Amino acid sequence: MLVRLASATCITLLAVMPAAAEKSRSNLGVLTCTLSKPAHETAEKMMCGFKPTGSGAEEKYNGIIHESGQGLPTGKVVLMWAVLAPTDAKARAGMLAQRYVKTANAPGTPPTLMGEKDPGDVLEFQTNDSAAPYDSIALIALELTGTPA
Repeated sequence: MLVRLASATCITLLAVMPAAAEKSRSNLGVLTCTLSKPAHETAEKMMCGFKPTGSGAEEKYNGIIHESGQGLPTGKVVLMWAVLAPTDAKARAGMLAQRYVKTANAPGTPPTLMGEKDPGDVLEFQTNDSAAPYDSIALIALELTGTPA
């Protein structure tokens, strides 16, 4: 009897844990990156700007795409991500300066990248053609290069 009760408790906890892990998120702003990849280069370097919602000042970041499931096209491309964080979080200076790793998504939802240093920070892919190879981006790194005085 005790074994059945323990098994039932474990099964219940396993069913509840994923729901608890999915916290409510709010949109803190938009990260817009310009990817410029000449034909002879292999690294995908980006210049990015983070514009917080409301009246916050834009921050500038350099970015590198370290891993992508598909080769990205050459030329100039603009990529956009919504910056999401737990509902009680506020945008703070330099918050996006970290590495981001692709997460598993439910079918029909935009691809997301989760912060390695702060897993509460999530980038949700917003570029119009998410069926393009850009939704296969699996690892990026952002480095803060400037904030307005």
